[in-house]
Amino acid sequence: MQYSVGDKVVHPYHGPGLIASIEQRELLDGTKSYYVIEIPGQALTLHMPVINAEEVGVRLAMSEARFPRVLSTLSAKPRLLSADYRERQEGICAQLKTRRVMELARVVRDLTWHRYRAHLTKRDTDYLKQGRDLLVAEMSLVSGSSVSDTNGLIESTMAAALASPQH
Repeated sequence: MQYSVGDKVVHPYHGPGLIASIEQRELLDGTKSYYVIEIPGQALTLHMPVINAEEVGVRLAMSEARFPRVLSTLSAKPRLLSADYRERQEGICAQLKTRRVMELARVVRDLTWHRYRAHLTKRDTDYLKQGRDLLVAEMSLVSGSSVSDTNGLIESTMAAALASPQH
């Protein structure tokens, strides 16, 4: 897929960012096009060969129309996580690696509930933070809201779900 200047994208390793420009660079084997991706959450600017974007796994960021679905997933009934920490962490790690917004929402929901019911290991806590940070970063980029406001929205959604008698 070709991206344009101004497109909001998600890099699988660095998170959400904006295509700031497309540059042509003269190299020994000819001219190559590069996406210049600004990753605001890390104060990072990436130069990625256009030809490698699909192979690396760069994707368009979610649309704002998806927000209600993400919030609904966060407040939905959680999936019961395995009591076996290795099995649980293997599944969570696989979900995080997808970098898909709905998978991130499920990770945040399920680990938050697990923390409420039992306890989280250090790695579980790290996975929860990683999932939440990625979710907040993508939602903030897409909505134009601050990270703090988006974090507050997720926090209030989760607090309401935890307080709900239907869970």
